[in-house]
Amino acid sequence: METGSEATPSTAPAPAPYTGLDLVTGSDYAPYTGDDLPEGGLVTDLVRRAFAVGGRRYDVRFMPWKRGYDGVVAGRFLATFPYVRTPEREREVLFSDPVIEVRQFVYLSNRSGMEFHGRTGPGDSDQLPDFQGRTVCQPVGYALPAELEAMVGQGRLTRQTPSDLGACVRMVATARADALVIDEFSGAAAIAKSGLADDIRVAERPFAVVTLHLVVGRATPGAEATVAAFNGGLKTLKRQGVYSQLLANHTLQPPP
Repeated sequence: METGSEATPSTAPAPAPYTGLDLVTGSDYAPYTGDDLPEGGLVTDLVRRAFAVGGRRYDVRFMPWKRGYDGVVAGRFLATFPYVRTPEREREVLFSDPVIEVRQFVYLSNRSGMEFHGRTGPGDSDQLPDFQGRTVCQPVGYALPAELEAMVGQGRLTRQTPSDLGACVRMVATARADALVIDEFSGAAAIAKSGLADDIRVAERPFAVVTLHLVVGRATPGAEATVAAFNGGLKTLKRQGVYSQLLANHTLQPPP
């Protein structure tokens, strides 16, 4: 990352209008967010600092993912994070610039005969034959990759939706689900926390590369200004070298 001085008043984004609303995120998503993590997790730390660049300091509340997201869409909270971009969410919220890029992997039960050999073609759910007839776990509030969502809709894949990521890990470990698709950092953290590493294996090939974002409800007053203020602050953190340092502090490595 390049190192530079903080944005000058002439180039800094205009601060978002104060709404009196809090930021909200979920817990149990190490290393990104969690009320038991240092500074609330990597993304919580980044979000607070990015807004602070423009002089905005917001409280962050931790609550169930779906409740927080629905509250942002309804305008009860200002923004939530970190979220993967999906077509359904695009209709409801504005997405910030990517906060971080991560690889998704397929975590498999050692009691299941399922394997994941990678995609056999670009993008289409027809190119994921390893998931045909299987059961995938997706916690409430988490997005299933679009190709797998299509397979669920077609009746070609069964979905289990427990309340949290830890429950999904336990379901995969006990073969109540064949697979969990999630990014490598939170997947590794959840499995380590569960103590069930001997019952779960990770497929060698990544499922996809995705980006995580802050989102603001489209109907929220000042939504575009809020996203612009955050994006400007994030760029400043990167120029200053703060972004790379935060990744290191939270045990992640900066992208190449």
